[in-house]
Amino acid sequence: MLRQFILRYKNSLMWALVILILCGMPPSGIPKIRIPGLDKIVHFGLFAVFSVLIITEQNTQRNQLTVKGKYLLRGFTIAVLYGGLIELMQLWIFIGRGAEWYDFIADAIGAGISTLMYPLINRVLKGYL
Repeated sequence: MLRQFILRYKNSLMWALVILILCGMPPSGIPKIRIPGLDKIVHFGLFAVFSVLIITEQNTQRNQLTVKGKYLLRGFTIAVLYGGLIELMQLWIFIGRGAEWYDFIADAIGAGISTLMYPLINRVLKGYL
């Protein structure tokens, strides 16, 4: 059963690991780029992709170019909860990192917009997402 879960959600799980590594890196391991708001754009993008991956891996109807609302809600919810967990880990576990509400908001907005856009993206890509 665990093997089936891992195989079905392998892309989401790998992306979750990428997010964990990037958000858990000590600040000294992150290149200094002085573009205001860039970190929020990165959070937005990471969680937009994460939510799309979760929805896609659940959506058994993607070839029919439809998606059930429960898959959209589940993908959004998991992405937002994971964003919150990452921020808590930055606050309590990751050394040299700090939690920011605005990062969490960027995570949620990224997940929300990609969730709302998923039906359109799936139709445009003709179910290949």
